[in-house]
Amino acid sequence: MVNKLPEFEGYTVDVRLRQFRRVHQQSIEFIDFDSIEGERILSKYRKYLDSKGDTNKSNQS
Repeated sequence: MVNKLPEFEGYTVDVRLRQFRRVHQQSIEFIDFDSIEGERILSKYRKYLDSKGDTNKSNQS
């Protein structure tokens, strides 16, 4: 079985390798979670996941 990794703002999120990836026409961009850019994207991604979780909880009420 093949698992599809989540996507956020055009990046594929690989939690196991702690990277964001974006495919361009001729290359692949890798951003580590612990880089400055990675920390910025990760913060936004966590906020997105938190808000998504809150929405699901309110829909179950």
